[in-house]
Amino acid sequence: MVKIDIARYSLAGRLAVVSAVLLFPEIGGSILLSFIAPGMDIYLAPIQLVNLLIGIYVLYTFRVLLNAQFAFHGTDLVITTLILVKALFFISGQVEIIGAVIRWEYPHSSGLQIATVVLLVLYGLLLVLFGIGLLRMRDNMFGLLRPFAYATVVGGVSLTTVLLAPVGLLVAAVALVIQGMVFLRTEREAEIL
Repeated sequence: MVKIDIARYSLAGRLAVVSAVLLFPEIGGSILLSFIAPGMDIYLAPIQLVNLLIGIYVLYTFRVLLNAQFAFHGTDLVITTLILVKALFFISGQVEIIGAVIRWEYPHSSGLQIATVVLLVLYGLLLVLFGIGLLRMRDNMFGLLRPFAYATVVGGVSLTTVLLAPVGLLVAAVALVIQGMVFLRTEREAEIL
């Protein structure tokens, strides 16, 4: 067994749960503001930025955990691509929001919306690949592998349909909590050893 960075996994576990909680004001606020005051969801940018940074940290640390603790490298490329697409999705969404706030009309504004939807679908497909890839692990991650992998796949499928994206985000919150539990269980097991 490889030496475990207990503090890092503890932080990642707690941040995964925080990220799950932050999804609710992010989703609700976005839906509410888009109906009440289109373009005003710029006020959600700080929450979205924090959740992006947390998400990148959690994904990267999960990759480290899979590599170091479980000797599993089957999802390394997918995790790296998830991080990249997550960042691009955030950027495209912010450009779209800023454009609405400053009433920036340009001939290809619908192109940005299409790009955002394409990134959402791509992210969903990557989540499906990630979940399926995790099912190839030999270790069961403290009995949490299957629930985490299945929640990841269901969330990914929901995001790819676009219409079920809100459901996908709710399932993603469940997956994040399970992921947080994996980190915290790893931490607890390491303290016992």
